[in-house]
Amino acid sequence: MDTQAHTVFLTGTGRSGTNILKKVLGSHSKAASLPFEYRFIIDPDGIVDFYNSYPVVWSPYRADKQIKRLESFLLGLASLDLDKESRAAKALSADPQGLELTPPPYSGWELEKWIPGFTEASKHLINDLSQFGYSAVWPGSKEGVNRNEMYFQTPKTKEELKPIISAYLNFCLNAIVNAQNKEVFIEDNTHNLLFANDLLELVDNSKMIHVIRDPRDVVSSLIQQRWAPKELEKAIEWYGALMDHWLEIRKHTPSDRLLEIRFEDLIHQREETLSDVCSFIGIEIEQPLREIDMSNHHIGRHESDLSLEQINLMNNRLARIIETYNY
Repeated sequence: MDTQAHTVFLTGTGRSGTNILKKVLGSHSKAASLPFEYRFIIDPDGIVDFYNSYPVVWSPYRADKQIKRLESFLLGLASLDLDKESRAAKALSADPQGLELTPPPYSGWELEKWIPGFTEASKHLINDLSQFGYSAVWPGSKEGVNRNEMYFQTPKTKEELKPIISAYLNFCLNAIVNAQNKEVFIEDNTHNLLFANDLLELVDNSKMIHVIRDPRDVVSSLIQQRWAPKELEKAIEWYGALMDHWLEIRKHTPSDRLLEIRFEDLIHQREETLSDVCSFIGIEIEQPLREIDMSNHHIGRHESDLSLEQINLMNNRLARIIETYNY
């Protein structure tokens, strides 16, 4: 029998500890999770992007462009493109970090494998978002398409789009839970926090856990990542902008559906913190959650990685965040 998913969105700024929390919670007998970030909900050109942007500016041409962009993005994540995979392998063999020459986007994603019915559900979504199609070409039409068809949809508000988008998301998340024969989906996509209210609005039975980590440790780790700025001042600005924006979003996030925990408490006060987390989710603590190795946590890394001058720079720029979360 299919289960109605109870989704828990784990979120953070990146390098804040969400992967460790997902590993811990993913060991629960009732919890489903994925070994990667599936990207299709909050990435640019994805579901939330369409949900927020379509109602803002409308024209028949823009409607065609936006619906096709969403279609291409979703179906491109559904199954492997062998030509893309070949180009990605060649690029990464020459440059494993992809910093000199970026590989094709989203190579390796195969969501149909993990979300049964994803391809058909995505096609149905595009059909539901389109009032009708018609044969036509405009100056912005994609090059080289035989018998080009344009999609038409009238202007829509977020409230009008909500039931269509919500039904699609709930199908996909339920499919993950049912495929794994579980009850709760532990979902972690970096920067969920920036879309907290849309996610909680669109996904039934959903909650969000935000993992906070000492901002100075986060920045110290960010400058080592290929997807973040390498220069300290730029990394401070990058992280600070994320958190400043989150603190504004948090003012409008339902308090009964949001739990914020400190990464350091998860490490040093595991039993108490996991008790709070499990109670919030609505599951019982199980022994495997207590046994996950979390010794490789790098708490306090900024003290050895950075100079006193650099630490003071962070203290000044990130004072609001440091004070808000009692660091």
